[in-house]
Amino acid sequence: MNTCARLVWLAIGVAIFTSSLAESHANSDTASAPASVAPAVEAIEFESRKVYQSSYRPSYTSWVSFFPGQRGQWYLTCEEVTRPEKPLPQCTREQWYEMSLPVGYDKSQYRMELVILESRDNLTTWKVISREPCRFHHSAGSFAQARTRDGRFLRFLWSCYSLDPSIQPNEILCESDDDGKTWSKMPFFHDAHFASCPHRLRTLRDGTLVLAVPLGPRWGRDTDRPIRVAMRLDVTNQTQMTLFFSCDQGRNWDGPLPVFGGQNVSETDFVELPSGDLLLFNNSIFANPGRQFVYRSGNGFTPGPLEKVHSRQVPETVCLAKDGLLVGRMRPGRYSWSDDLGQTWQPLDGIPRLGPEVYQPWIQALADGRIACAGHFGADDAIGGRDQYLSIHFFRLKVSRKTKDTRIWVDRDFDETRNRWHNRYTISLTCDGGPLPAASSAHSISTS
Repeated sequence: MNTCARLVWLAIGVAIFTSSLAESHANSDTASAPASVAPAVEAIEFESRKVYQSSYRPSYTSWVSFFPGQRGQWYLTCEEVTRPEKPLPQCTREQWYEMSLPVGYDKSQYRMELVILESRDNLTTWKVISREPCRFHHSAGSFAQARTRDGRFLRFLWSCYSLDPSIQPNEILCESDDDGKTWSKMPFFHDAHFASCPHRLRTLRDGTLVLAVPLGPRWGRDTDRPIRVAMRLDVTNQTQMTLFFSCDQGRNWDGPLPVFGGQNVSETDFVELPSGDLLLFNNSIFANPGRQFVYRSGNGFTPGPLEKVHSRQVPETVCLAKDGLLVGRMRPGRYSWSDDLGQTWQPLDGIPRLGPEVYQPWIQALADGRIACAGHFGADDAIGGRDQYLSIHFFRLKVSRKTKDTRIWVDRDFDETRNRWHNRYTISLTCDGGPLPAASSAHSISTS
């Protein structure tokens, strides 16, 4: 084994040892504390509030979008599915084959409506203000919606799921300028080679709109994929997550900007940091969970690399609380928190287990310091499976202490008198910027 190889393996061994020391010290407060000591971070004042349920039974109200308005309003949307007295025309055999959905997921004979609820009293009461009939396989995919500062509603749809053959897969944006009473289909949004499933639309502090939309190859007649689930064996990943940006309230868009480095990702969420940069999360539904910074310069955005995180679970929806903590949730699992920008995630105590509430969650940090997370009761249910309803979880964060920042630094020793580097290295271990007490915080290693 040559000198460089010996050096690398020796450094790795020392790094593992010192990292274990650091982790032990960073968690010493919790490890040595009695069970009665409060958690580092916990949810308090928790409330689960039922917002809306269809009068039809079994009720189907699913797939929410949750976003603020321009004058203090809040909006919660869903798709409501009911069975009319006279069933609508069933999809053709070719349409059903191309979609390749499981048995029980054909909603073509049902009435599907996209519903918007509005709250003008800080999310206390809600009123239905818009119902838009639509015809889609399984779901319209209306997860990405927003209200602009000039009062328009923007709604992105999974047009590739549409039962209307006149709608193209890249016609994904609809707009309303009359409080959702009528809607207009906007021109083609992206290149015609792709089908897309828009997933998240958030408004930044300065009004910039950021849309997360995965792009994949089209399927069906006149394409090289006869059905939705067909795969090309010579392609590593068929779906790529991208971002689109609008600095003029959704009238013009820049993009797509690929993120997550070729990972096969169809859902993501992100937060705006105090610096104006974005922090994206590849959640644990997918193969390589992690985080990615997207750096902002003016109206330009540049992605950094996808970084691995030090937790087994990365939540699917995330918000940035006032005290700098990240809070997130998985469907329909537990909430979690992070005080190191998502490198590590810890379970959030203080929230009862309420079954499959707020499935496909959407979380927001409110101006009054509360956290609000919306979703539907249920899962990815077939029509007629169970009584669904929309609900919102509210809580505040109580922070008793934060985790300690441990770092390992490797410096190669330099001989100034001989103007040369030695094959000797110093590995230093710090905690919150200083050396560890009651432990050696520096180790020297050398090779010959």
